[in-house]
Amino acid sequence: MIRKLIPVILALLAFLGGAAAGDMLKGGGTEEAAHGEAADAGHGGAEAETAQDGHGAPAESDAAHAAPAKDAAPSSSSDGHGKAESDHGAGGHGGAAADPDAAAWFKFPQQFFIPVLHGGQLDSTMVLSLSVEMPGAATEKVYAHEIKLRDALLRQLLIQANTGAFDGNFTSEPQLRQMRTALVGAAQEVVPEITDILVGDIARQER
Repeated sequence: MIRKLIPVILALLAFLGGAAAGDMLKGGGTEEAAHGEAADAGHGGAEAETAQDGHGAPAESDAAHAAPAKDAAPSSSSDGHGKAESDHGAGGHGGAAADPDAAAWFKFPQQFFIPVLHGGQLDSTMVLSLSVEMPGAATEKVYAHEIKLRDALLRQLLIQANTGAFDGNFTSEPQLRQMRTALVGAAQEVVPEITDILVGDIARQER
């Protein structure tokens, strides 16, 4: 009877021993896997720290170097190009003032129409375009007295017409010089700074 049970007991012991050995191997593998995962995690953390220390620090260093360059750019612009523009504005077109003694001109926008009478009858009409020459400092004064200047010049032209200035060859130099001298005198009674009267156009329209 015992001999019959011995093979069964041995098989049972072998089964139990195999199961125990399997559990031990499984537990060891789990511990090794856990240990490997922990090691990988530690290695990854170390690499992360290395990457942070390796690449992070230079990035901060680059930022530290880049910041002064950025701050220095406006300073360079204001000290260099900006100053050059300021100097150009002050000493170039903006700062240069007009010479008050330089000659300036004012042209009357409308022509002068002077009737020429003979025997109380209209014979012809003189048409003239006149301009005034004066120093630049007197420009505003001439513009302000435009109406009075036109009236003074028109009266003088009527005098010239009634005294024969437009009879015959009215374009001859002596006649033109005499007329311009009379016109300058009339204009200077209104604005003494006027230096000359320029005749742009002169023509006679026959009746």
